[in-house]
Amino acid sequence: MDYKKHLTYFTGLAIGLLTLLLALFLFPAVPCSAGTASVTWRVTQYGDDHAGKQSMLYTIKGSNGKLIVVDGGWTDQEVFVRKTIQSLGSKVDLWIITHPHPDHAGAFIKIFSSPGDIQIRKVIAPKINDSRYRKFKHSWDEYPVFQQFMKLMCGTSKIHWKGAGDSFRFSGLKFQFFNGYSNTLTNTTKDICNGSSLVFKVSGRKTSMLFTGDILTKVGRRLISTYKKQLKSTFLQAPHHGNNTGRYSFYKYIGADITFVDAPAFLRTYPAVARNLQNIKALGGQVYTYNSSRRSVIIH
Repeated sequence: MDYKKHLTYFTGLAIGLLTLLLALFLFPAVPCSAGTASVTWRVTQYGDDHAGKQSMLYTIKGSNGKLIVVDGGWTDQEVFVRKTIQSLGSKVDLWIITHPHPDHAGAFIKIFSSPGDIQIRKVIAPKINDSRYRKFKHSWDEYPVFQQFMKLMCGTSKIHWKGAGDSFRFSGLKFQFFNGYSNTLTNTTKDICNGSSLVFKVSGRKTSMLFTGDILTKVGRRLISTYKKQLKSTFLQAPHHGNNTGRYSFYKYIGADITFVDAPAFLRTYPAVARNLQNIKALGGQVYTYNSSRRSVIIH
């Protein structure tokens, strides 16, 4: 046996181990997350307080540069929506359409049809059954807008249809969907488009926001009965621009610290909207609406 050879080998091994131990002592391991700030997301509400009609547009901008857009408003608001997106980098990672009514999807249809320098990576929307919608459509639905929307979506691979029970994660955010189109929807309401609104919760590690589109009171009650505490959120987008009676129990159950009401001045004079604003405040929550000095919150 070559003892000198083995002695040299084990001596080198011992020196290597001592060097490693010394390095660990002097330079302790740093967790992968250390030195990397957690992503925060600023949710911003837009809308003209002096407009003669309601609309809905939100952006969710991440400190990592990612951008999520929710709805967009009317066709004639396209220029404003386009400039807003351009000011935030022109790249939309997720564009969520709660439902294809003109005050929610009009500007989106214009921009998606002619994006210019705006890049839209993915679109999320409820897949509404055309024949069922046509059967129960109302004058306020402006059904041709739905047809335009579906024609665009059927011709693109960017669409991802979502509904109750779906969930996914995006760049540290958790998305949970509680409502969308369903074949059983007419058991709750025959207002198909509003009733099919995507209701979804966007959650960070500590705070969350629940978006409700234009769901009716009966749909809200059904969701509470079905999902219970899963719906509770730090922030809330009030259903249907703060309209409809019988909402008190919904606002109380969600228990949001801040509720966004997408209502311009004229709409806030409607009895149902005015009553809902009073109820939210009576429950101890703050209201952000089109005349508020602050119209953004942070999800983190």
